Amino acid sequence: GELSIQGLGGTRKAIDCARNAQLLKEKHGIISLEFYFGITGGVSEQSNDEQSGALEALEPPLGLECLEIGDYIGKMPVWHLNTEYTKLHSLKLERCHLWEKLISINSLKVLNVINCPALCEIDSTPAFEPLKVEECCSLEQFPHHMPALKWLDVALCDSLEQLPDHRPALKSLMVWACDGLKALVNMPALESLEVSYYDCIEHLHDMAALKSLMVRKCDRLKTLADMPALESLE
Repeated sequence: GELSIQGLGGTRKAIDCARNAQLLKEKHGIISLEFYFGITGGVSEQSNDEQSGALEALEPPLGLECLEIGDYIGKMPVWHLNTEYTKLHSLKLERCHLWEKLISINSLKVLNVINCPALCEIDSTPAFEPLKVEECCSLEQFPHHMPALKWLDVALCDSLEQLPDHRPALKSLMVWACDGLKALVNMPALESLEVSYYDCIEHLHDMAALKSLMVRKCDRLKTLADMPALESLE
């Protein structure tokens, strides 16, 4: 089943959830969980430590497949280091301001990380297929080895200096306002590329499989070369 808990930033609700946490951990039929701490029309009364305690208590069952956490100002829960979440295949973190690291989870195929400014490390996870990272200003690089990666969207990551080195399956890439990236190279399978507000890029070349290219507000871009399969250019 699926369970969504909204408004966890309200003190009363967080306490109630913490009291029932053991029940949640033992509900092995739950395969999808959402924890959102935001409060409609208001500001959370909780401190970082209070939210940390609430999320720590809400330890998911080990059979979990999908997890979303949002509007969270606490620290990473200890249970996120548990390597026994072998069925987890989709993870979304949105506005988790103190979340610093994502450990390797071999089963994880889908990752969305949005507005997590403290995130500085994503451990190697070979099964990633789509990966979306936005507004993670502390992240400098991705794991080097991502053999299954097919779709990569990166936006507003000012410190990011390089994409994964080994990405033979990558078919779609979107880069938006990531001026730390100096080059886009070695993408033999890439079919779709969108680059926007990317002032550092001067050359795009050696993309033999590229069919669709969209370029917006890239003022220093000078040359396009070696794209024999190109069908659409905007």
